[in-house]
Amino acid sequence: MSLLPFTLRPVIKELHTPLVIREIRKMIEFDVLKNNWETFEKLCRRLSDDGVNALLETLGERILVCPASPRESQYGAYAGGLVEHSLEVAKVMRDLAQVYGLSIPVNSTIKVGLLHDLGKIGDLHSDYFVEQTSDWHRDKLGQVYKFNEDLNKMSVSHRTLYLLQHFGVILTNDEWLAIQLAQGSHFEENRFYVGHESGLALVLQQAKQRAVHRDLTHIS
Repeated sequence: MSLLPFTLRPVIKELHTPLVIREIRKMIEFDVLKNNWETFEKLCRRLSDDGVNALLETLGERILVCPASPRESQYGAYAGGLVEHSLEVAKVMRDLAQVYGLSIPVNSTIKVGLLHDLGKIGDLHSDYFVEQTSDWHRDKLGQVYKFNEDLNKMSVSHRTLYLLQHFGVILTNDEWLAIQLAQGSHFEENRFYVGHESGLALVLQQAKQRAVHRDLTHIS
């Protein structure tokens, strides 16, 4: 089932005008968004998990366009940023597991890599990131999105775990802890686990850091 609710404007015949350039950029961005989503969805379907499938059917369109961050100086601060970042994390996790010689199940790498930041979409009904309406915040701070203050206060990891359990996605002990610890050990709620993280959790943390670093390098 296609979850791409977009239509492209007709291609304008006149070339080398600002309008045509903008249209071409939109088409390129659409193709990237489309290709990333198709890869993301295909990998998720490989899990053969009814809960993941139900999650995609219900939240797929919101996952598709969700940004990863609110500011232009941060990674993935654009529509589709979350999916793009998650794909990169899953790829780096696979590579790191091979380098370290860790026997991590492929399904765990896919599930944790792709879904660890799911909480960034928000709850079952409302988005976590909403459009920034303040020109000052957009122009001075590069804040293209702001946090939705109407949502109940939850960490990204906690909201992720809530959404997964709501759709009946079954997690192993290592998968649950990896998602809980995904944002890093510097968070107060995660310090209890320092020194006792599983290989899956450590690989996820390192993959996330590398993916963020790569994105920020491209921005700068």
